[in-house]
Amino acid sequence: MKVVYKRRRANWQQNLLCVSHTDRPVELDLCNLNYLELRYSDPKRLPPSQPFESLTSSIKHSPHRGEVTVWEFRDDNFRKPRLLLHLRPKNYKPQFAIWYKQQLWILGLEVLEVYDSNLSRLAVIRDPWLSGAHTIIPDQKGHLLVSCSASDSVIVIDDLTHKIIRALRMPNSLYGFNYHLSRTDSVVDHYIINDFQLTHINCAWPWRDGILVSTLIQGAIGSFNSNGKYTELLKGFIGCHGARIDQRTGRIFFADSCLGTVVFLTATYTIDYRIDARSKWLHDVHQMNDNIFALSVADRNLIEIMDCTSREVITDIPCNDFGNSTQFIYFGK
Repeated sequence: MKVVYKRRRANWQQNLLCVSHTDRPVELDLCNLNYLELRYSDPKRLPPSQPFESLTSSIKHSPHRGEVTVWEFRDDNFRKPRLLLHLRPKNYKPQFAIWYKQQLWILGLEVLEVYDSNLSRLAVIRDPWLSGAHTIIPDQKGHLLVSCSASDSVIVIDDLTHKIIRALRMPNSLYGFNYHLSRTDSVVDHYIINDFQLTHINCAWPWRDGILVSTLIQGAIGSFNSNGKYTELLKGFIGCHGARIDQRTGRIFFADSCLGTVVFLTATYTIDYRIDARSKWLHDVHQMNDNIFALSVADRNLIEIMDCTSREVITDIPCNDFGNSTQFIYFGK
């Protein structure tokens, strides 16, 4: 891992904003809602004609690299982010990063690495289904939830032992069939591309006693309960990302990426209201405190810090120095 910059004096004890960046520029033609609707509505899309064993490794499908930045906000002053560090993994593209339990966890497309505050590597975690990884979120019960698009699954990791204790796959009954995957079938060695995936799951978040998830292909939001049973709550927001829970209300919000809005739902999963981010591809949104949200405006390659009550953009973080577009964001300690 190449550490490009590290602030010598920094407060690692507080909440930190972690951002993933990619060298891949936003391709607006591929982010268009009509394009995505047509792409994934092809009735011949599933099941794929290619045998699973003929699929090539994930490394052949991820030519781009990227960086991770970490930002601190002293005294909860959200107007003055300070760059704490930025780093570039050498052998993989970083998708998501969190500062959690005094450790920096960096999720790549097919690997999870754990570092201490001195950036000494503590652990490397791999799994046959850890492929096309998107997000890693603590459930505050001693586990980390990892969403993996290539296997259409959520992998649950013990945050102390780093062992994978559970894997939940999106159901064929709702989303079609591609391949019978046993837990030993490696989607790292045999990568299932977007067009062959069931849902392109892109976020897993703790909710009630289970896991809330969002999908790009159907634009669906659903949940796994504690027994692993899946229920779809709504769909139709094709291209959406990052379903999370509003700490003020306990209700769901997410990024409607194609329309560039943050969508807040009612208790019955209908739209309560939207906030326009003036974006052509809003990649992610994360709540920092009650009213303050961070928005990953990928088409303008910046992070906006917004008061979602007043709709004021408090500050923005230009990210041209770290890649060609912003990806996922997480604020926590």
